[in-house]
Amino acid sequence: MIREEIIIGYIKGKDVLDVGGVGQNPSYNLWDDMRPHAGSLTGIDLSPSENKDIILGNMENHSFDRKFDVIVLGDVIEHVDNQGLLLDNIRRHLKEEGVLIVTTPNAKWPTVFMPTNPTHTLCHDKATLCNILKTHGFNIVEFKYYYGNKRCYNFLVRPLIMRQQMLAVCKLERGFEDHER
Repeated sequence: MIREEIIIGYIKGKDVLDVGGVGQNPSYNLWDDMRPHAGSLTGIDLSPSENKDIILGNMENHSFDRKFDVIVLGDVIEHVDNQGLLLDNIRRHLKEEGVLIVTTPNAKWPTVFMPTNPTHTLCHDKATLCNILKTHGFNIVEFKYYYGNKRCYNFLVRPLIMRQQMLAVCKLERGFEDHER
């Protein structure tokens, strides 16, 4: 899958925070894919986990006593009550040369005509995702559309669903201050 390949390329040997580490659905969960590649892997989720490396907490306001090389929001941002608060807190927990990776459904995908996921609070298209990331001090260094998060799609179906999901890789904007918003 495109999503996992890109993420693994950024996390090799790094100190990684997985926001939403428990996951709503095992097919969307990145934890098992990241674990063999990350130098260290910590998770935070609103759902409890038996995994001692995944803490129970809300990344909108949780304070870790350290910073991370990479923070991954794998299909999480659309579930968050206050996306700005989340991004501000992530910025505080990301090392200066760190990377934020965000994956989220594309709001301009034809599924907008279907019933929405009741746990989604706000969905994005490319323009709104880029805008909220920029507003909160992140520069996108890589952006891709990709087909959904299932492990395997028939090669005939892939061209029809290529823009179903979005992935943004971001770095901190140098000199950004909260008062700039």
